[in-house]
Amino acid sequence: MRGLSNGILRASVAVLLTTAMSVLPVTAQAETRLRMTTIVGAAGDGTLAAIKAWNEANPDIQVDVEVQTDELNWQATAPTTMFASSDGPDLSWWWCSPSFQYKEMVAAGMLAPLDEIYANGGYPDGTKAYFTEPDGHQYGVNTDVVWTPYVFYNKKMFADLGLEIPKTWDELYAVAAKVREAGFQPMVTLYDFGMVNHLVDGLMMRSWSQDQYNAMLRNWSPTSSEAEQAYKWTDADSVRIFQTLKDIVDRGLAADGFAGIIDDEVAKSMFTSGKAAMYQTGSWGGGGMLSQDQFEVGYFYYPPINEVAYGPVGSWVPNCYVAFNRDNLEAAKKVITFLASSEGALAYSSASGLTIGRTDVDAAALEATLQPMVAQMAADVGTMGAPALYESSVPADVLNTLKRTAGEVLNGVITPEQAGQAMQDAYEAARAQ
Repeated sequence: MRGLSNGILRASVAVLLTTAMSVLPVTAQAETRLRMTTIVGAAGDGTLAAIKAWNEANPDIQVDVEVQTDELNWQATAPTTMFASSDGPDLSWWWCSPSFQYKEMVAAGMLAPLDEIYANGGYPDGTKAYFTEPDGHQYGVNTDVVWTPYVFYNKKMFADLGLEIPKTWDELYAVAAKVREAGFQPMVTLYDFGMVNHLVDGLMMRSWSQDQYNAMLRNWSPTSSEAEQAYKWTDADSVRIFQTLKDIVDRGLAADGFAGIIDDEVAKSMFTSGKAAMYQTGSWGGGGMLSQDQFEVGYFYYPPINEVAYGPVGSWVPNCYVAFNRDNLEAAKKVITFLASSEGALAYSSASGLTIGRTDVDAAALEATLQPMVAQMAADVGTMGAPALYESSVPADVLNTLKRTAGEVLNGVITPEQAGQAMQDAYEAARAQ
């Protein structure tokens, strides 16, 4: 009896275990959560949309995106604080150019190579070459191509005041005078990126010849040629850049209190609320950020200084995604591979309105993602060209000297000639390193 009972008991336990195992849910694969950072604005909107598509399709790898609203502070401090911290993000949107501590992060071993993503194609040779470091690796994957500077204008205000799109600088200053007479501010822009950076970019393309422009992007380097070094910041064509900055203030084109406009939302709201007639920004401004009901927005280019400008705007390709050397690196690479794919790029473009950097995306599909204004900008660039922006090629010390001297000219602290000498000194110091 005891043996029978034990046998029944063992059989009963086996049945119970089998039954229990049959009704228990299958344990899901462990979820990996990644932390990602991105900038506020169009690029942030695009990143959020692309990550949403990734998260919906990949429950095993989920990405939490943190949007950085203090752009200037994040740009200046993240490489040495947030990114360097042991609990920093796994991946991020970033500016992969010499002036944004990108090279320093590569040298410090903070970033992981992403060569295999570029190996799959879809990027122009020039883009791949730009992102290839001296060690032969690529540490950033391009997200988009943007152009700057553009002058957006209030079509209704221009029509009401009888204003035409200016073709010369004198005409532009005359427009500013009429706008002021009517009680409005002429042109607003963010001080740091607008007045002392992208405005200067635009003036370089108008004051320098093509040969001089290309030389000035290179001759700060110890490896620059004698022919490149023959061009100097003390040349008349270079000093003229700073003189034009001075004229922009002296002749009333810059908004009152321009140096205090340190938040782009403030500049943009002055324009969209009808307080200012014009707003200088980049192509990202035409990607939906200026959508409002009060008036129709148009754009034009700064007039030439030379008879023919080298380019109406400059192109910027260093916007990129990077992965950090952390425990979840392989998962982060999978996410960036998706972001760089046609599907991820179109999700990014649809939400951001920005032109993506891939060449293997169906043209009709891409066109459908762009706002008409951005599509026209892209067509303009296709016809007129867009040289690489100055800031994409120079080191941080040189760029910071340029922004400082431009600001000092704008605020009447130094003369255009003194600014030219300060820049020449910065070039020679960089060459000596």
